[in-house]
Amino acid sequence: MFQPKMIELEKQLNCSQNHNEAIHMVVFDKKLKRQERLLCNICMETFESDSKTIGFKKVIEMIEYNQKNKVENIQRLIKIDVELVEQLLNEFHIIKQKLNQELDQLIFNSLEWIKSLNDIGTINSQYSFFDELEVLINNPQQNIFNSQQLIESITKLNNSLFNKINQKLSTLKNIQLYSQSELILQNLDLSHHYKIIDNSIRQSVSCFAISFNQSGSLMISASNHNIKVWEFMQGRLKEITTLNGHTETISCLQFSKKSNSFVSGGYDNSIRCWKQINEKEWQSSQSYQQHTNFINCLIFNQSENQLVSGAVDYSIKIWQIDFINNQLTYLYSLNKHTNSIYSLCFNQLENTLVSCGGDNQIIIWKQDNNQKWQFEYVVTQNIQESGCRLQFINDDQLIWVTGIQVSKDCISIFELRNGKYQENLDKQLQLIKNDNVSDLNLFPIFYNKEKKLMIVKHKQHVYLIKITNEGYLKIITQIKYESNSIQGALSNDGRYLVRVWGWVGVGFGVGWEVPLLCTQQGRARVDFGGQTTSF
Repeated sequence: MFQPKMIELEKQLNCSQNHNEAIHMVVFDKKLKRQERLLCNICMETFESDSKTIGFKKVIEMIEYNQKNKVENIQRLIKIDVELVEQLLNEFHIIKQKLNQELDQLIFNSLEWIKSLNDIGTINSQYSFFDELEVLINNPQQNIFNSQQLIESITKLNNSLFNKINQKLSTLKNIQLYSQSELILQNLDLSHHYKIIDNSIRQSVSCFAISFNQSGSLMISASNHNIKVWEFMQGRLKEITTLNGHTETISCLQFSKKSNSFVSGGYDNSIRCWKQINEKEWQSSQSYQQHTNFINCLIFNQSENQLVSGAVDYSIKIWQIDFINNQLTYLYSLNKHTNSIYSLCFNQLENTLVSCGGDNQIIIWKQDNNQKWQFEYVVTQNIQESGCRLQFINDDQLIWVTGIQVSKDCISIFELRNGKYQENLDKQLQLIKNDNVSDLNLFPIFYNKEKKLMIVKHKQHVYLIKITNEGYLKIITQIKYESNSIQGALSNDGRYLVRVWGWVGVGFGVGWEVPLLCTQQGRARVDFGGQTTSF
């Protein structure tokens, strides 16, 4: 569709001395300008510099490689809108066809009406000489024109044709000609323009967890074994306080959606509750240590009276949580996995819990009559490898992301059929192949049900994915990072995503605008490493 095209001709590129010789080397010096960086053989005889120099052909290859990737992105982004406009055009043709059919029928009925009226006139204008002669001789008074019979005939015809046409007009009103077109136009309200939002903060220690409060006014982040609390306003971070309690690196943070309380888990195998005392202080609960190894994931149910934790000790623990009294009560353990637990998720009805881990298993758990979670079955997978993240799209669809280094590198969709989640290979989404690194259980999936959009991290890429009405996944765009150790958290209103990069020397960034993820009016900002984009 599009091809990279350099404006200058290679033959036209000349050194700053205008020797009219072929260019052989390029100087990578920021202080030099345009042609000053180009060296021909004559220039090289007298050239001296400590700056890096690269062969001209190699530089051309580097630029062409970058431009090829750029054009692929251009092509993919434009293709999305072209396809939507083509759908819109098709809808217009359908509307035109439906309107033409209905209007043709109305025109036919109107012409039929006119013809029938004229037929009445023609019939009533005809007479027989002998009949009229009989009237003149025997009943001269009958010769006076009686319009009543004609009026009745006309009225009967008018009522019949009026009802027929009116019924067609009512049908025309009820035809949903515009709803699909409006939906396509809404989807076309996507822009793909990048802009820089310079709003980053650096810290010298690792950050493996971030979470927002319900209003999006507070953010918590791990700072090694401490927790930093931030004021968050219009994409700006301001540190409020640092909380102490854990003795090892914090790996999980989860804010309540009903208060400013939260839960933390860490590499000290412990879970803690935190209750807000005032604007700048949070009180820690006791340390709860039922796990015997690192905590990997924490989720609440919607009522926030139950907490589920997964850990490296192969177990899933079920807890009763009481934010008011700032305490947990251990209930029981689920023990079917044979390796670390990486991800947990409830379905929307919260009668199904799904887990995945390092044992290449996806396990479905169901509640019994006593509301206690019980093992149900291991999901049959076409791909036998571990995955770091999964998510229910709805009660009938579940996605799972591959995670090992040499991997299929894809997102699999499992659909509920005959009471079990079964893999639909036709809906599998291929991601960018990368056999250099494995995925890490950082950066959970963020899903907006209303907009049918997801942010999914896999290895060194973060993807914005659209879920079609047919349940297929479609990549809108993706951003590549230098590292696979990317963490992120989306505010509950869908407006902001804070991204963290690097194991040490961590940086926070806020940016990437994604209005389709925003549940209110306005534009959502989601950071993708200093670059921001809108959809």
